[in-house]
Amino acid sequence: MRSMIRKLSLSLAIALILVTLGACGQKPAEPASSAEPLSESVMASTVEAEAETTEAATLTETEAAEELQTEAASEAVTEKAADAATTTAASTTAAATEKEEKIPQTKEEIVALFNDAVNQVKPNSKAIVSNYTLNTQTSDALLESKVLQNIANKLISANMGYDKKKANVTYSTAAEKRDEFPVRGQSWSSHLTAADLTKATCTEKDGVYTVTLWLVPDTTPNINPDQGHAGKAFSIITKDSIVEGAGSLGMSVIEENSIKLTFKNCKITAKIDKNTGKLTDVNYFQDWTLSLTALGIDVSVSFGSEDDYTVKW
Repeated sequence: MRSMIRKLSLSLAIALILVTLGACGQKPAEPASSAEPLSESVMASTVEAEAETTEAATLTETEAAEELQTEAASEAVTEKAADAATTTAASTTAAATEKEEKIPQTKEEIVALFNDAVNQVKPNSKAIVSNYTLNTQTSDALLESKVLQNIANKLISANMGYDKKKANVTYSTAAEKRDEFPVRGQSWSSHLTAADLTKATCTEKDGVYTVTLWLVPDTTPNINPDQGHAGKAFSIITKDSIVEGAGSLGMSVIEENSIKLTFKNCKITAKIDKNTGKLTDVNYFQDWTLSLTALGIDVSVSFGSEDDYTVKW
């Protein structure tokens, strides 16, 4: 990216110079009665015994009934308690299952998932692999002069395409990970909030979340890292990097105060392991526009920068 900026800045400057020179979830059994006649004393005894037996039977029936009632009540209480325990256990299990299986849906939930995952990369990963960096021109250079416009577009086009220096490169030291993985030069990788997003989606397949974030465009020019929206998660092009890239030759014809950089269509796609919460792959795309004045001529051109990484744990 830095070499591309340097070449781009010089290309614009050279193009401008050329044109000027020629100017971006059971009831007891009844007592058996005797069939034989009884004597009065025996009958009296029998009557008394029967009375006692009847009373005893009555007491026995009452006690039995009371015991049955007590048992029934106890069983009811036990059954009710068991039902309550079963219901509670079922509710707890259902809640745990729902929590385990729930996929983040709101912007707040999704960006929190992404932040937690991506901010582990620099301090905890074993290595980060830069798969590729692709620079594209997303709009023609806009200039008053058609001659200059054609020259500028040709020079810019020559600096587009895949950056060979960023293909299959591994960063393993703390310094390399800090300086090469977004946000470059910072110890963190994302300070995004839901307010920075126009849209966020999260899907799950085979134990892997795919998170996609679309950022709010930055219309205020010349933001720095941790500013605006893109600055909170992207390695953005800054005004200082344009000045540095142009060098003394380029800046001799470019009005520094005229340099303006804006960002739009910024998108992040990340894969996160559902069980560990670790980010395994991430792709960044930013569409940025560079506007400036050189030799009294206004220039505006848009570029696309795509960076793709795999994280090793």
